[in-house]
Amino acid sequence: MITLQTLPAQSSRAYAEPLVLLHGWGCDSRSWQPLLDRLNETLDVILVDLPGFGRGSELEMIQTADDFCGRLMAVLPRRFLLLGWSLGGMLATRLAAQYPQRVLGLITLASNLKFVASQEWPSAMPRHEFDAFAQGFTQSAELTLKRFAALTAKGDIDNERGLLKSLRQQAQAAWLQAGARQLSWRVALSWLDDLDNRQYFAGLSQPGLHLLAEDDALVPGAAAQAMGLLNRQQKIKLLDGCAHALHWSRPERVSAEILTFVDAVHYAVDKRKVAESFGRAADKYDSVAGLQRQIGHNLLSTVQPDSAGHWLDLGSGTGYFTPQLVARCESVLGLDLSEGMLRYSRQHHGCDNIQWLCGDAEAIPLADACLSGVFSSLAIQWCANLPQLFAELKRVLKPGGRLSLATLGPGTLHELRAAWSEVDKYTHVNHFASEASVRQAIADSGLTLERWQTEHIVLRYQQVRELTYELKTLGAHNMNHGQSSGLTGRQRITQFKQAYEQFRHTDGHLPATYEVFYLELSH
Repeated sequence: MITLQTLPAQSSRAYAEPLVLLHGWGCDSRSWQPLLDRLNETLDVILVDLPGFGRGSELEMIQTADDFCGRLMAVLPRRFLLLGWSLGGMLATRLAAQYPQRVLGLITLASNLKFVASQEWPSAMPRHEFDAFAQGFTQSAELTLKRFAALTAKGDIDNERGLLKSLRQQAQAAWLQAGARQLSWRVALSWLDDLDNRQYFAGLSQPGLHLLAEDDALVPGAAAQAMGLLNRQQKIKLLDGCAHALHWSRPERVSAEILTFVDAVHYAVDKRKVAESFGRAADKYDSVAGLQRQIGHNLLSTVQPDSAGHWLDLGSGTGYFTPQLVARCESVLGLDLSEGMLRYSRQHHGCDNIQWLCGDAEAIPLADACLSGVFSSLAIQWCANLPQLFAELKRVLKPGGRLSLATLGPGTLHELRAAWSEVDKYTHVNHFASEASVRQAIADSGLTLERWQTEHIVLRYQQVRELTYELKTLGAHNMNHGQSSGLTGRQRITQFKQAYEQFRHTDGHLPATYEVFYLELSH
């Protein structure tokens, strides 16, 4: 039997999905103490003890990690986020890969894909060291656990001795169980030996944050680079001056990283929904796309009339601007995530110098250094991984290539967001990246930012339903993971409309603000 401890959010609950915590080997759920107050303030937290650890029952019939994962899923809520430390992170990675529809996001701390090194995965604990540790635990659990605590504290640049003392004090209660439950602890140790998550990690589709310590004595910092090569969509950070017990070394930094990630997951856009929504909107899109036309024409004016070479219209949509772009260069490839939009484009904008391709901006299906320029109007706001996006743009651009981009900032539709926030805690408005985030991603990519312009455009409506109808017709309505899964009731709609009334101008119109970023970059 698996025992769970559920801690309701201490203040107002930010999101419906709880955060499930899986601890590492040699401790129990009490090891989350440095993070618990911060995480539990706005999140429901579920603490899990591994079999034979803390409140966890003895192994019973559970012998393999997959047995445990299967039984754990049977008692967890329908949807949740996972946070795992060390062995707990390895189990969490397996769960996220095997149950992608239920695990909304994955966070791991000091967790490797293979704990024990092999020829194919050298960035791990050497085999002889692990075997000696396992044998030592069998012969003298107490001495081995003291050594283990020293290893988890090693690498803390500020206070390694103080951290070791804290870890030993915290773990004493768990260690007292080790003698009586040595079989369970040895089995969990064998999981560390057996688990190989490389294929699972490579196939992860949901957002992931993986924090590792540069000077970790148990999981080499070099594992960060190897993990990044397996799945470029996962966010991997290497923290300096930290020990294996990351959340004890830097509790404020780690909790901030976790909470920022949790917010981002709930604001993350489901690209499948994006493609389907815009595909359905293709036939009517141009009839309500006045703002999109205005922004696109502003952006097109930044592309020189005599631009040479092959250009990409990234997020080409209905293809409205693609013929206008090809008039300024030699040829254009219109790339869009939506097959429906591409079908419309082919039917209405056929031209010898235009080709169409379905693809993702964060994984552009083109060869390196094949483009002279990229034009993209109101498309990259659907990209959750900005570093990946700009790395891809740099990859496909020739040296000297140009980029003209227009995207939306976080001030977009702030009136709509504020009105809904007075009704419920669900995400009703798409989230857009801040200027600082975009600038940082550009700087990290090595691209040169030549020009940045911010414009605020205010549209005016008689009734709020005119705005919501326009957004739905454009296919640009709410597509975040944190949206309500059910129908919005009449009472909530009425409350929302009443809340929006606070923004009505003296001229009788309701405003809807768009914050637009215009960017010119070069390679």
